[in-house]
Amino acid sequence: MLLLIAALAVYVAYLISHSEGVVIQQRGSDTLLIIAERWAYEYAKGRSGVEIVVGGGGSGTGIVALINGEVDIADASRKMKAEELQAAKKAGVKPVEWKVAIDGISIIVNRENPIDVVTLDQLRGIYNGSIRRWSEIGGIDAPIVVYGRQSTSGTYQYFRERVLRGGDYRRDMNQMAGNADIVEAVIKDPYGIGYVGVAYAEERADEVKILRVKAEKNLEAYPPTRENIAEGRYPLARYLYLYTDGIPTGAVADYLRFILSPEGQRIVEEAGYIPIPRELAEEQLSRLGG
Repeated sequence: MLLLIAALAVYVAYLISHSEGVVIQQRGSDTLLIIAERWAYEYAKGRSGVEIVVGGGGSGTGIVALINGEVDIADASRKMKAEELQAAKKAGVKPVEWKVAIDGISIIVNRENPIDVVTLDQLRGIYNGSIRRWSEIGGIDAPIVVYGRQSTSGTYQYFRERVLRGGDYRRDMNQMAGNADIVEAVIKDPYGIGYVGVAYAEERADEVKILRVKAEKNLEAYPPTRENIAEGRYPLARYLYLYTDGIPTGAVADYLRFILSPEGQRIVEEAGYIPIPRELAEEQLSRLGG
């Protein structure tokens, strides 16, 4: 009987290891969701037996899922935090970071708003609550209604570090679940302001006003165009990341090779983001053995 059970266990293991169906679980950043869905579709459609399940929920959600062993890939619009790295270590997970795209943060207001330019200092005041009326920055005498992301969002964390310099958001900020929700809110609110990924703003550019941003009061203001982001002129830009548990192998490694390939980076550009420098892609591909 023991021999029969052992033989059955070997047979089941063989079936699993030789199964044609491969499912890759990918979850996290809402900012990366547009690209991730397109990567998954383009990769899977040419490879029978491969399915990629993509989900959002925010960078923190994806990272927690990776630590808990629920996903193969975590999408993040920020680097992992020290406490997340510590939690991963305790769980026996070894996160490996992959830079896969460059993104800018667009500042949007209602199309009826006369403001065209904002400085980082003004944004800090608006989002920490020290500036509460549009008239304080040259606009109409009306309250500023602030929209931002929820705390699990990598964009929330990036904006807090870059604009608020680690300070707190104003308590009455409307925390929205995703970029699309912020866009919809600002479209409907004549006094609203929000921050969203460049691609989301570009898709609705005929419905919202995208502000030019100054790094400092006396410097030139730049719109979040792909050229300005790529050349480092626009002050609100960052890398987007994927995280895996160790250097992946098999289907996950092949999928990452696709993402870092010219074809995968073409999808990044078509989605309205900025491809990573080719030398960086090649360096990361060498880690995958590709």
